[in-house]
Amino acid sequence: KVSPVHAPYHGYTAGEIINDHDLALAYVLEYYPDLLPSFRILPEASREVVLFTQNKMHFNHGWFVQAEAPPGAMLSSFKAVAQGARGADLAFYFFHWLTDLSGAEGTPLGGAEKFTLGFPRSVLSAFLWSIPYLQHLASETET
Repeated sequence: KVSPVHAPYHGYTAGEIINDHDLALAYVLEYYPDLLPSFRILPEASREVVLFTQNKMHFNHGWFVQAEAPPGAMLSSFKAVAQGARGADLAFYFFHWLTDLSGAEGTPLGGAEKFTLGFPRSVLSAFLWSIPYLQHLASETET
């Protein structure tokens, strides 16, 4: 729940439960880093990179690689966030995205079977191929 002293937090009011797993983790990292000692002991610059991965970019990578929306509408939020980012921020964001995807439907005994066995290699290749282009978006137009 969002503490009254931290409210509002990304649209959540005091006492409200943060249902978005990325924002919930960002809230804990930001306000209660002592709960995660491995995060707490990181240098400040590294903590900022980790926190950046929890940003709400309103970006659908699948839509991007499959050209399912106009570039301006699809990339404007991502571009705004990218403009304030450092190179390491975006690189680690994409690493986070990949690990987030691989753990989305993990099972205790099967691991990440959906990602390793059911995710088409061509789609994964398209995602990985697109990353360098997205990293240049901070200094270039959406089109």
